Amino acid sequence: MVLGLGLFLTACVSSPSQGDPDDGPAQDTVGNFVPDRDDSLRETLGDSPAECVASAGAEVRDVDPEDSPVKPWQKPTGGELVVEFETGRLSERYTRLVTEAATIWSESPCIEAVTARSCTGGANCVAIVEDGSRSRGTDGEMRWDDNGAYMESATITLYTQPLDRASDNGALATIVHEMGHTLGLDHRLERSDVMNSVTGDNTNPVPDAIDFANLVAIYGT
Repeated sequence: MVLGLGLFLTACVSSPSQGDPDDGPAQDTVGNFVPDRDDSLRETLGDSPAECVASAGAEVRDVDPEDSPVKPWQKPTGGELVVEFETGRLSERYTRLVTEAATIWSESPCIEAVTARSCTGGANCVAIVEDGSRSRGTDGEMRWDDNGAYMESATITLYTQPLDRASDNGALATIVHEMGHTLGLDHRLERSDVMNSVTGDNTNPVPDAIDFANLVAIYGT
């Protein structure tokens, strides 16, 4: 992909860890703790802005100052930002996880994340591809093109060597993380958050209220 004015962003560093059997019944098949996503989402939404309306002087919070800032999309006036995630080149597992991740991000009042086998003409399009080669220590990366002010297109690469060994929870966390970058979010300092630079099988794939508030700060009117 030709990057033009765009930048290269290395996103997720895989750090799987084993859960403790005392964590309760929410375990996957290899013993990793799996957060209850429905409960997490209800908690996040309960603490998040209900509308895409930013207060005067609103700024993103808890971002990693050493991160390379990603560009936002240009949001239409008075409407949600619609971003299409292209799944036509993905296997069944990753298509399913991308669809789940899009549903999670669409809970933001600013965002409608939709999946499509191929993007429609003129759409805000994010291509997603699998790569079975060596991944330089990361399980996902995102590249984008911009026009200087706004993102124009993006590509997420899922490195299947580490992701195929990850639980569905861990792989979903990687995909939610990379999709968050394509929506304009930078890395978070909060170590437990899905937008932190390190995720693993125990990472809660549901963004927290600050992630959703940051989207309002970026796109709110």
